[in-house]
Amino acid sequence: MPARLSPPNRAREELAGNLMAVPAAIGLVIAAVAFFRPGSGVDGTPGAALAILGMLALTVAALLAGRMQPGRLRTFITVMILIGGLLTLLCAWFLMQGWLMLTIVLTLAIWLIFILVAR
Repeated sequence: MPARLSPPNRAREELAGNLMAVPAAIGLVIAAVAFFRPGSGVDGTPGAALAILGMLALTVAALLAGRMQPGRLRTFITVMILIGGLLTLLCAWFLMQGWLMLTIVLTLAIWLIFILVAR
């Protein structure tokens, strides 16, 4: 059974998880605008829908990772954030959505901070 974290450590991990979710949520909005706005160049395409799903998954996973106790499930979710972020970054690259790529890079940068805090 994993050891319980002290309140200051727990608060730092939760803060890092919440901060990781902020650019992911902004990216979710950017992806939705690109999907629904006519004239965006990717409106209504399956790639833009995939970007929405990827950003939704990153947002939910970031919020979950910050609130979970250390263990196998949190480790799995943390690794999936990295993999999902990289694949969604590739999707945004193919869609030529620069602002979406920026939010994903920020999410992954804060992911690295989360990893360093959670050690």
